[in-house]
Amino acid sequence: MTSERSETQPADESRPEPPDTSVGADDAAPADAATPSPTGADAPPSPAASPNPAPGGTGDAEAGRASGAVPDWEPWPQRPAARGRLNRLAVVTLVLGLLGGVLAPVTAGFALRRIRRDGERGRGLVIAGLVLLGGWVLAGLVALGVTMTGSDPDPGLRGLRVGDCFRVPSGATASRTAPEEVTRVACDTPHHAEYVDDFPAYERSADERYPGAAVLSQRAETLCRQRQRSYVVDPLGLPAEVRLSWYLPTRVDWSTDPTITCYLTAPGGLSRSLRMDTTVLDPAQLGYLLASRDWTQARAALVASAPTSTPAGLRDAVRRAETIHTDMWFRLRRETWPEAVRPAMERLLTEMEQDEPTWRDADGEPDRGRLLQVVAQAGQHPDPATELAVRQALGLPTAQGEPMR
Repeated sequence: MTSERSETQPADESRPEPPDTSVGADDAAPADAATPSPTGADAPPSPAASPNPAPGGTGDAEAGRASGAVPDWEPWPQRPAARGRLNRLAVVTLVLGLLGGVLAPVTAGFALRRIRRDGERGRGLVIAGLVLLGGWVLAGLVALGVTMTGSDPDPGLRGLRVGDCFRVPSGATASRTAPEEVTRVACDTPHHAEYVDDFPAYERSADERYPGAAVLSQRAETLCRQRQRSYVVDPLGLPAEVRLSWYLPTRVDWSTDPTITCYLTAPGGLSRSLRMDTTVLDPAQLGYLLASRDWTQARAALVASAPTSTPAGLRDAVRRAETIHTDMWFRLRRETWPEAVRPAMERLLTEMEQDEPTWRDADGEPDRGRLLQVVAQAGQHPDPATELAVRQALGLPTAQGEPMR
């Protein structure tokens, strides 16, 4: 065995001869001895011929195969550990929290217990559901606090809106200067005033100089009465003691926010809302009031001024009243009335149609006495009982200061 190796490999005199370990012909040949080893100068050196084999290299692998040991390293990548499945109760908790369900804390407790025990996923969903539920609870507490207070203190009138009822410190309703603080309250509780509207105090531009309290009072009276006309479409619904008032800006306010505020008040206070506009009236009520309002005012003014008017002035007033009377008839005829209102409305239209020739004749009547007779008849027609029946059918006030039904 030794002599054969000497013939195939040149002797290396610098390295000691390895000991002979052959034990026989059968044991000398390895399992792959059938494959001839390369010989000659081009043959690669054998692992045993390496003076300093690297640890873990080919020498270690050959040694492992020779000893029959199984290597720990595998040539394919390791798979990541499988993640736990999504916990269904975590999803339920998220949905309940989104909808404000009160059972979200119960499902959250069961979900967290299973997640810790079984390694399931969904902890983030549980936390998100509880946070959403907390938002619902917080919003409910805020709404409850506002409801229980019943009134909102504001630093001034800027916090009020059209239709708000409010209280002010003693004597503030008699002053033309806006109070420092007001308290908004429900209109069915005792209060001092009701907010009608506001508008800029300047006439043409914000650069206008302060015109003085007297000029501002005249401006406020004109514009506030216009606002009241839209805010209370039916003047019959206002109690007799209610008056229109306003707050004026001071010279100091003029450079920042010059605003005139219109409001309704009464010496003894108020205990109900006085508002009667499109937000309160139904279409039938609003249609009748808009059609009859101008005629009611023109008739009252004509009866009051007739005894002292000149013939020319009286004739002009009669012409205006006749025009308004005709316009009212056409507007009422165009409306579609509910079944309960139709009989009374038909009677009213018939009476107005019968009065029309008298108004046309009065327009050209030169005699003052005859004109005064027409004016006296205008105070009695249409029949007040017919107008009262129309108001009752519509649910409108039938006496001064009476609320709507």
